[in-house]
Amino acid sequence: MSTALMPFIWVIIAFVALLLMQRWIHTHLHGVSMLITRRAEWAVILYSLVLLPGVFLHEISHWLTATFLGVRTGSFSLIPRRQADGSIVLGYVEYYKGRTLGPIRESVIGGAPLLAGTAVILLIGFKIFGVTDLAAAIQSGEIDNLSATLGQIFATSDILVWLYLLFAISNAMMPSPADRRAWPAFLLTMLALVIILAILGVGDIVIAGLAQPAATVFGYLGIAFSMAIAVDILFMLLIAAVEWLVGRIRGVSVIYGAEPPPGTEKIVL
Repeated sequence: MSTALMPFIWVIIAFVALLLMQRWIHTHLHGVSMLITRRAEWAVILYSLVLLPGVFLHEISHWLTATFLGVRTGSFSLIPRRQADGSIVLGYVEYYKGRTLGPIRESVIGGAPLLAGTAVILLIGFKIFGVTDLAAAIQSGEIDNLSATLGQIFATSDILVWLYLLFAISNAMMPSPADRRAWPAFLLTMLALVIILAILGVGDIVIAGLAQPAATVFGYLGIAFSMAIAVDILFMLLIAAVEWLVGRIRGVSVIYGAEPPPGTEKIVL
């Protein structure tokens, strides 16, 4: 396999992994909130407050992108709402889908939180944690360099605050099903464009010109996704530990997506 394809392959794998990890985190974070508050309304509030910085970035990026593209927007909310199917919407931005919106602009609006979240993660990674030095230490293969670099990272001022922001942003930046609604039409549009370029005989020239910029973009995406995965693993361990501890203290547990056995006290999500 060509090494030139590795950034693209890793981004796809990491994107799927982040979607799965986000699902687990949202589910169990809500479960911990239920264990702590023991009331559904308060649990939703606590759950939403934990992810509030990421939700704010998600929704404001929708709003700013739609406004920049000339799409009329409606209401903007960061107040969580429980849907009829039991799912929870942590925030939303309304925009009006007119005849001229089209799949390209709608896809850009839908993908804006992912781009904004990636940009902020990279900014924190490079400016706060010195990811460049960490990558160099890993490539060197020298334990002393890696240990020294990790020591510098753990000595970062306000490291817990920055880790929390990375966690909140990475678990609110992934596109929702509504955000991905126009993606199939967008991909079909791009496929049609590629076919047209191929018929005109300029497809190879365009692809060659875009190969290096695309590799650079996907390389940065891979770095951001890798950071998000690393932070998510840490917080998944923390959430699992808190859930177990609170459950032991209160003498209850959460059963996800199933009815509790008769005669036991359970909290069902």
